[in-house]
Amino acid sequence: MPQVLAGVLIFCLGLIAMVGFIPLLADYTYPIVWWGLLLVVDAWNIRHRGLSIWRRHLPHFLLVTIPMSVLFWLLFELMNLPAPQWRYKGGVDSLHAEVLFGFIAFATVIPIMVESYWLVAGEFCLPQAFAAPFRKHRIFSILLGLVFAAIPFFNHVFWFNQGIWLAPALVLLPFAEIRPCAHPRRFAAGLILSGGMAGFFWELFNYWARTHWEYLILPGAPHLFQMPLPGYVGFIPFALTSLVVYEHQLRVSTRIVTGALLYSGSVAVLYMLTTVYQQRGLWVVK
Repeated sequence: MPQVLAGVLIFCLGLIAMVGFIPLLADYTYPIVWWGLLLVVDAWNIRHRGLSIWRRHLPHFLLVTIPMSVLFWLLFELMNLPAPQWRYKGGVDSLHAEVLFGFIAFATVIPIMVESYWLVAGEFCLPQAFAAPFRKHRIFSILLGLVFAAIPFFNHVFWFNQGIWLAPALVLLPFAEIRPCAHPRRFAAGLILSGGMAGFFWELFNYWARTHWEYLILPGAPHLFQMPLPGYVGFIPFALTSLVVYEHQLRVSTRIVTGALLYSGSVAVLYMLTTVYQQRGLWVVK
């Protein structure tokens, strides 16, 4: 299958560069490896699940999903600023190159989480018993999400800031138009398995990449790669949030104007946050 072959070649190119055999690409290996792996996993999901994040509607993927993935992760970068939990380090020393690297890397966030969930659990759905309380208590859910997003701006205690991983989901779930399902256990297992799997490979590839993130939290805790072990729990609510955002962005119209606004907005915010990260020592050139 051409897609699998292309994915394997890109993945191997990234790995070869990661171990130092292609110096020109050494600082950019993280997104190269991921885009290669995504092609392979997507091909498996097409064959076994009948699901593809780009074959379903390629124009929508290019115009909406990619910049939405970037904007989605930049929201967490914004919430990371007041009480930093992570920073970036690498050999990319130009602002423009850092923005390009960030865009290509952050564009993988939603695709990784969606493809991971499809891989282990099939098409995403919400059990009625889970979704109903968010619709019934809409105002409370939205306010709780906004509070979780705001807490890091007033608090520097790590444990109290972990609601950020659920904040967007709490705001969006009251308006969710996601297919219902009758298997709460499968839904929960899908989130746990996909979040854990995606988190493991995120941290694995990050650990070996020259340009990578490192954590500023729980220095005394045991670590697996860069991540303190308790931090892996956060990938489970992040999986839910990513999937809810993905389902919502499917409703955004696929128009050139929409895509232009999303791309220009994501690049502008990326430039702004990258500059702030540099000023605050959260992007370190080594």
